[in-house]
Amino acid sequence: MTILPTSTQPYRASLSTMWAIQNFDHLEDFFIAAGQYGYDKIELNHQISPAMLEGIDLERYRFSSVHEPCPTALSTDELKSRDWQISSPDEQNRARGVESIKRSIDLAHQLNAPVVVVHGGQIPDPLNRERQLRRLYRAGQKDSEAYAALKREMTAEREAASGPHLEAVKRSLASLLDYAAPLKVRLGLENRYHWMDIPTQDEMEELLALGSPEQLGFIFDSGHATALDRLGFFSFEGWLDRFSHRILGCHLHDVTGLDDHNAPG
Repeated sequence: MTILPTSTQPYRASLSTMWAIQNFDHLEDFFIAAGQYGYDKIELNHQISPAMLEGIDLERYRFSSVHEPCPTALSTDELKSRDWQISSPDEQNRARGVESIKRSIDLAHQLNAPVVVVHGGQIPDPLNRERQLRRLYRAGQKDSEAYAALKREMTAEREAASGPHLEAVKRSLASLLDYAAPLKVRLGLENRYHWMDIPTQDEMEELLALGSPEQLGFIFDSGHATALDRLGFFSFEGWLDRFSHRILGCHLHDVTGLDDHNAPG
């Protein structure tokens, strides 16, 4: 069972191992600390390798969710650079992305974690237009014509390139839903931090239609929603207005400017 404080009622919330990476030498020390801080569950995030889990009696702890790709020997940046993502139009690369998420589903089933958090992949941004846009934002140029023109270019580029990638995600999710169903694991699609990431709000609606609420839902990330709202792409409230009825969980963190993953408050 989870190690929890005896003097206080635990929070009905999880603490992500995202916070463990730079703060604890051993993952189990983080598990113990999470209970002492009052969290009743843990989310295993996408930076957890098989080696980090070795030697831990995982049955002692409670897990709300597994954030794919977990466990993984490759970073998410490496997976992106190889295009081993469920959004890849290359069938071999897409299959690698699907297999990676299946390993996360297997781990969730082993741990009795009801949800696997899924990233929908991305559309390439070879000219790094978003980096330019964020640079203008940080320079206080959000109301400039240069900012507006760049944002129009990014919107047109995404619209022109999204088709094959979105179709790849749909094929991938169909396979993953079939795999997860007998294991009693639900998939949660997360709203993302970058404009070229999948899904947009309209794409989220298309993708959630692929499965029932018992199979597939929405993971609301407050920091990601804030960043894209500030850049002028989607309203923060739009995610909640459209998809609150499908929420499986929330990633709650604070944002300074466009920099997220700060402690709430």
